[in-house]
Amino acid sequence: MNKNKPNGQKLIKIIKPNIHPDLETTADLPTLIQQAREDETEIENQHFKDLMLSDVDLSRLSFRESLFENCVFSDCSFEKIDLRDVRFQSCNLSNSNFGEGYFNRCEFKSSKLIGTDFYQAQLQNLFFDDSSLQYANFSKARIKDAIFSDCDLRSATISECKLSKIELDGANFQEANFFKTPLKGLDFTSCEISGLIVAIDDLRGAAVTVYQAAELAKLLGLIVK
Repeated sequence: MNKNKPNGQKLIKIIKPNIHPDLETTADLPTLIQQAREDETEIENQHFKDLMLSDVDLSRLSFRESLFENCVFSDCSFEKIDLRDVRFQSCNLSNSNFGEGYFNRCEFKSSKLIGTDFYQAQLQNLFFDDSSLQYANFSKARIKDAIFSDCDLRSATISECKLSKIELDGANFQEANFFKTPLKGLDFTSCEISGLIVAIDDLRGAAVTVYQAAELAKLLGLIVK
């Protein structure tokens, strides 16, 4: 992550996941899910590794202080899930549904979230690092105290969002849709933003390079020579 942000911008401070080094390794996640639903309890202090699950319902569950490593979730539902102090390392969560979920002190590292749905989710103290989020949907999400570092968000939808204290470092937003999302305070100078879909008024207060400003001038119908 770039430690020298332009324009004197301060680095965002996020609270990292509090995960105990000695977790219980669990291979049978479906059984844990069933027990948690029957007992109405949280799933906590677990290390899930090398799991491959398809079309599994994890909606409305609560996970605490847990690690998912090298797991594949194919078309799974995490709708209205509650995740606190959770890390996803080298996981594939593509096309999963996290709609209306709650995330606090979570990390997604070297993971695939292509087409993943975060509609109306609440995300705080989030770190997305070296991850693929093409076509991800963050519509109407609330994102606060978050870092996107070396992430691919091409054609992502980030419309009607409330963004607060967001750090962008080497993210690719080509053809991303920021419809009705105010971008004041965001620094795009290390990012790729060609083809960005955004209203002129919502760009007010965002930091861009001279080259990016010339590219964005096309939104006004200007021809920069």
